[in-house]
Amino acid sequence: MKVKNSNSILRIKNPSKKDFVELWEQYQPFLIEGVAEYWNGCKNWSNDYLSKKCGENIIPVSFFTKEYLDNSNYVLHETYNNKKEMKLKDYVDIISENKKEIDLKYYMSELNFEKYLPELIGDINYPDYFSIKPFIFFWFGSLGKTTTLHFDQAHNIFTQIRGRKRILLFAPSNYLSFYPPLRESSTYANYSKVNPITPNLELFPKFPWQEQIEVILQAGEILYIPPLWWHHVTGLDENISLSFWYDIKIKDFFRQKRFFSTILNILPHYTRHSMSSLSMLKFLFQSLW
Repeated sequence: MKVKNSNSILRIKNPSKKDFVELWEQYQPFLIEGVAEYWNGCKNWSNDYLSKKCGENIIPVSFFTKEYLDNSNYVLHETYNNKKEMKLKDYVDIISENKKEIDLKYYMSELNFEKYLPELIGDINYPDYFSIKPFIFFWFGSLGKTTTLHFDQAHNIFTQIRGRKRILLFAPSNYLSFYPPLRESSTYANYSKVNPITPNLELFPKFPWQEQIEVILQAGEILYIPPLWWHHVTGLDENISLSFWYDIKIKDFFRQKRFFSTILNILPHYTRHSMSSLSMLKFLFQSLW
């Protein structure tokens, strides 16, 4: 297995399942080349192609005010998780350079790919590194669209189809040092109140800003993000991404280094402010129940 280190993150070309697992066991993110770049999606998914193939499909789109990131409670902003429905071709028109929205930002984020865009399924290949079927999210945004700092409770094969994204990664050290909004909301306990682009260290003094790993993900590249790893994502161009989410299995707790200890660090804080510890364990072990 040939692996090279680039800017503090490992990079591997077209790995076999065995090669993937060897890196996966280290509980570290890594980049994969030589796979997605050959998919038809990377070759064909222009705005014109999307509009012709599924432009009439009705799609839920997130919208929020432009200033929602201006304070530490952006996750709790009243417009953070609002959605409206529109045709995909109308969304393409909105984010094009010829139509600039003044008051609102729109982002086609966390879209159930198979449900809303079945016409595009044949343009991609499902990664076979895991022995289970993934749930696929579709992301389609313009320059500057941001997914705030958070972690996921799943293995994420994050695939860049078009354009570039800047991804800041943080290892899951001390859960509270990421300042989750535990007292303010039980819904967003896997989010951080910190904007890592311009962290307010007076307000959030324990935030581990020195430990960030920066990745500029290019079209055709894949980034493996382990469960519970914090990440912040910003579009550097008009771009399209796919997240292949794979449920956690019980073996993962013992095969991935530091995974189990990371969960033990998080669980006590869910007890009062979010889910009970038992509920959290059920969620993490959901594929076994």
